[in-house]
Amino acid sequence: MPKFSVIIPLYNKEKEFPSSLQSVLAQNFIDFEIIIVNDGSTDNSLAIAEKEALKNQRIKVFSKKNEGLAATRNFGVNKAIAENVVFIDADDFWYPFHLENLAAILKKFPEAPWFAAAYEKNYNEKLTRKMIAPLNEKNENFIGKVNFFETSLIDSLVHPSSFGMKRDFFLNLGGHNTNITFSEDTDLWIRAALQTQVAFSNKISAVINLNSSNRLNHSAMRTRKYPNFDTYEAEAKNNKALKKYLDVHYFSIALNYKLAGDTKNFKKYSDKIVKENLNTKQKIILKTPANILSASKSIKNFLQKSGIYFSVYK
Repeated sequence: MPKFSVIIPLYNKEKEFPSSLQSVLAQNFIDFEIIIVNDGSTDNSLAIAEKEALKNQRIKVFSKKNEGLAATRNFGVNKAIAENVVFIDADDFWYPFHLENLAAILKKFPEAPWFAAAYEKNYNEKLTRKMIAPLNEKNENFIGKVNFFETSLIDSLVHPSSFGMKRDFFLNLGGHNTNITFSEDTDLWIRAALQTQVAFSNKISAVINLNSSNRLNHSAMRTRKYPNFDTYEAEAKNNKALKKYLDVHYFSIALNYKLAGDTKNFKKYSDKIVKENLNTKQKIILKTPANILSASKSIKNFLQKSGIYFSVYK
């Protein structure tokens, strides 16, 4: 039985997928299987996967109708045979030592139900930055158990392409909620974090590609189904870190709705926020007219293309 089952959900990523897959095959740690789940791709993605599977017996390819990321990741976990399931999106990238990094976490904390490594975000050829979290102050050799909510208020400490779980833990949590079509990973992490701390390595070993094809736009967000965070509000009454984490997400969702011109849902989410849990920039943005925010977003995008990063989360 392999140490890891690597789950790759695949949907119309023929441009980026080959590089992502090769980054998995190039791992220094070789005790793993790869499970590629084609989610009804209409481009050449499936053909690429099947060609690679013919050359490498560690690769298993499954194909199903299009159901979205949540159902696709769940499908992959159900096909996995390893004790530990790890994930990479078909447009992201691992450094050759990523699985080695995760194995080091499990060597120190063999019973850790979930675990993650630090990552970078790539916006374009001029801008790549490390995830922003309180643990940035520690050196890259830090491996420890931490509170997910307290460390995920700017960037999430955990990303779909940087984390893993014990397969049984994932299944006992119920996997991804397939009724959610946006931020389904956040909902899973909340359920995991309410049970236990996450074991984390501060060594960067994954790269998140924010410059790929098929990314969401604000018009599409009008039809997205977000997690029902109200489910966690009772718990949040006695968990300040969770409430602050939820409020930051309410802010993000409210902002997306404001930019999409959906005033009803903007008010729905902004009214849930305890404003003291937001920083000064975030409080100002909630009161800023949508047309000014849209212009500001254009400026932000220009700065990013120039290699300058700006965020309302810090």
